[in-house]
Amino acid sequence: MLPLLAMRLLIDTPDGLLPLTSKRARLPLPGSSRSKTPSLSYGPYLGAISQFLSKDSFQTLRTVLSRHLHRTVSLHEIKRVELISEKHGALYHVIRLNVHLAEKLSSFAVNVAVQPEQHAFLENEYDLLGKLTRNFDRTFLPIPYLKGKIDYHDEQNGRMPLKLFVAEWFEDYHEFHLSSHNAAPIPAISVWDSGSTCSRLGRVQSLSLYSRAAAILTYYLDGSSFQQIYPWHHAAGDFVVKRSGADIDLRLITVRDYRCLLSPGQSYKDLWIAIVHFFLNLSLRMRLDRFDGTGELAWAAPDCLRGILTGFLHSWAEKAPGYPHLPSSSEVLEVLRSFNAQEWLPLARLVVEDGLVEADEIEFLEPRLKDHVAAITEAVHEDISTVR
Repeated sequence: MLPLLAMRLLIDTPDGLLPLTSKRARLPLPGSSRSKTPSLSYGPYLGAISQFLSKDSFQTLRTVLSRHLHRTVSLHEIKRVELISEKHGALYHVIRLNVHLAEKLSSFAVNVAVQPEQHAFLENEYDLLGKLTRNFDRTFLPIPYLKGKIDYHDEQNGRMPLKLFVAEWFEDYHEFHLSSHNAAPIPAISVWDSGSTCSRLGRVQSLSLYSRAAAILTYYLDGSSFQQIYPWHHAAGDFVVKRSGADIDLRLITVRDYRCLLSPGQSYKDLWIAIVHFFLNLSLRMRLDRFDGTGELAWAAPDCLRGILTGFLHSWAEKAPGYPHLPSSSEVLEVLRSFNAQEWLPLARLVVEDGLVEADEIEFLEPRLKDHVAAITEAVHEDISTVR
């Protein structure tokens, strides 16, 4: 049997990874400012997840590994296991699970929900991730491997059921947010490389990031029903980025819901309205963030629209041939170019209401809509071929 000491329990902090000690075991987990989740302590929390993975001679852990590696994994192959408390959001606590085999390291995300309403979100997301990874060929989402439940117990909270699921961890992908340094008038994208270390993306990389994010969301749009991944929010760290030199890659790590904001209807006119609605909502949500993830609402510079438009059209060009009723990407661009700013503005106001995620967004977005639609009008007439 794998020795218990081989499962290391760690806490990710701005100062690096710290081992769980008897003193640190009593420390409370950080909580989201917008979450009412009961305060948990590191010791019982990590202990509960460790128990879930190790029960029945680590059968749960071996099941996850076998599904990930597409082969049966025996107990003696596992050399070391690490549980790292990584992230604490409004819906889940997230643990990084590292499993060291002789030939490789496999990493997973363990998403943990505490309250009943969070349990419902978790169950729904697990099912949606499974559905989307089965129904779409490309993999921009984490593959879900297993879900379950375990009891958490401490003196303050008593016994509480935790629900969780284990999914793929995107190695070397990092959270990013708009950030303003040195009173710069235009916020830039900062990538949270590790711990408290951040680095900023240049203009070309930022355009590529927005292009890839828009392409991913357009890729998962159902061309018949117009169901889409929604809601999502940059402020929640829903996208993560990986850099390799000047190149970047992007993944979407969560699916809270998959729904239709506006039905394409039965007529060709209704279809066009749904297409314009999707693009306009995409353009607004892409620009919206919170400074450093948790601060005041932030607004990306209008230049990002070139990237958003490029990603949308590129992904649409791949999607349209699979749906005979959909117009081509060139037809979509032609229609977008037919709108002037005065025609865009009332549509934008409707889209803001339809796509509302947080209550304070309307007050933030409404005074910016006029400039936003003017920037769209300009962007759709530019040469976007240079954006990757």
